[in-house]
Amino acid sequence: MRIRHLIIMLLLLIPKTVGAQAKDKAEADLLVWQVLTAAYEPENWHPELIIHDSQIQETAEEGILCVKGDSFQVQSLRNDFYVCKEKDDWAVLNDSRFPYETMTNLLLNRITPNRHQLKITHHQYGGKRPVITLPMQQLYDVFARHMQLFASVTKVDNKEIRGILVFHQQRLDYIHMLELRISTDQLSDSTSILTGDLYSNIPQHNIHSIFNEKER
Repeated sequence: MRIRHLIIMLLLLIPKTVGAQAKDKAEADLLVWQVLTAAYEPENWHPELIIHDSQIQETAEEGILCVKGDSFQVQSLRNDFYVCKEKDDWAVLNDSRFPYETMTNLLLNRITPNRHQLKITHHQYGGKRPVITLPMQQLYDVFARHMQLFASVTKVDNKEIRGILVFHQQRLDYIHMLELRISTDQLSDSTSILTGDLYSNIPQHNIHSIFNEKER
């Protein structure tokens, strides 16, 4: 079955899922898994780089500017991203010397090309935990066209960086949430395999308790 047909089926099934019916949650999680494992043709989709002067704010890092966006449910879950000047134009920051800002840009699909591989544990209804390794860009090609992205970097130290990415389906009011864990060295190594946990088909009203638990 073509991947776009699976996505349409998922969108049709989600209204029942939001109603908290266990059978529908299990079916919707399975359909997400089928989308992830279906034959995939890379599209390399990224959001267009549009920057208005009113969005730009200085940061504590010299030469690094923040393009302010919106928050989702909690103030630390946002779609702000970071840029710097290259000659006379803006460029999305991709520099491991700035791990917080670069990790944020990576989560929000701002860095192109994204050559990272991602090993995902998919947390499904009923305690199922299948694992798949796929191009990280595939997540965005499959979901980002239909959903809003919000991210929060929750940990940065000399050994590890952690972040949370939320895909929000605004019309149907549900989310998928990816918790990403990488070593600091992997941020600049596009050949490495990153590790993440995917929680699919979460009702939007659950985000406060889930996100607060993840930040502890």
